[in-house]
Amino acid sequence: MSHSRVLDTSLVIEQVTFGGKGLGRLPNGKVCFVPRVIPGERVECRIIREKSKHAEADLVRVLEASMDRVRPKCPVYGTCGGCSYQHIGYERQLAIKTQQVEDALRRLGGIPTPVVHPAIPSPQQYGYRNRISVHVRAGKVGFFGAKSHRVVDVAECPIASELVNSELKALRESQPRDGEYSLREPSDYRGFRQVNSAAGALLQEAVSSLSAPGGELLVDAYCGAGFFAHHLREQYAQVVGIEWSEDAVRAARDRRGANEIYLLGDVAQHLAAALGSGPAEKTTVLIDPPSEGIDSEVIGHLLSREPERIIYVSCNPATLARDIKMLATKYAFREAKPVDMFPQTAEIEVAALLHRL
Repeated sequence: MSHSRVLDTSLVIEQVTFGGKGLGRLPNGKVCFVPRVIPGERVECRIIREKSKHAEADLVRVLEASMDRVRPKCPVYGTCGGCSYQHIGYERQLAIKTQQVEDALRRLGGIPTPVVHPAIPSPQQYGYRNRISVHVRAGKVGFFGAKSHRVVDVAECPIASELVNSELKALRESQPRDGEYSLREPSDYRGFRQVNSAAGALLQEAVSSLSAPGGELLVDAYCGAGFFAHHLREQYAQVVGIEWSEDAVRAARDRRGANEIYLLGDVAQHLAAALGSGPAEKTTVLIDPPSEGIDSEVIGHLLSREPERIIYVSCNPATLARDIKMLATKYAFREAKPVDMFPQTAEIEVAALLHRL
């Protein structure tokens, strides 16, 4: 049960947790989460919600600022709910994200000293998004505010590309009706496309390095339109992709090589048969699930079929660590490579390598 009260207090920020909030401790030792802070800073905050094990607070002012604190580029930063890290210098953003992956693997994955490489930086820190979704409410065009469905009016989004901002300007001038609008750069690519194209290529290279030297069979679960499978097909004798979206499978098949097969349906439905099409000791499974991670049925197939190697691409370090722990009876974690797909935001993309024991 929670209750609300207004109380200003000062505290020192120990770390920034996944999701973007800083963690400090109140005088009574209770954990308190505060937005838009940096580890090591002493801040004044206003407690807005207190629960049995933690409290939540708004930032009132920074009393002792970090050397890594910078001026945000966006005039509505802190009001808009999109970005969490515009107040942090980019090198420190990368270090924070690397630490968050390490912490999740240690705390939730049960790995005492996980090998996590420094986060690979995005080639662009701003202007990288090739698509955005905006909301229109009562003449306002923009994004939802932090933890609300109130639209924050946005004339230009600094993390979106010039072409996308041109689309935003045109939409604003058209006096649109209330609703949600997807604005994107022109592309002939069908199926899922990485929001940050340049960093997406770096993620492909990170996965390729974990996949080397390849083998007989690659099973690409949650393959989408073949983003990874097409890139990796030269490393394997056979590639089998599994995807539930008809449009994505159609796009993957349009670009397939002679050694690629794409199956339409749920991963749990097709995984066992796909794994049976090659020798386990020469098979790699690539998993790129939604943020919820993989379910127990998929875990069961992996543990019973025992492919030699699993490459797990995740956008959620917590579910990644949970799933690695569930696979730990037969698989050892080797290394993880975070890639900063979403600078200025709290999002993390990471590729992890597991080997059969």
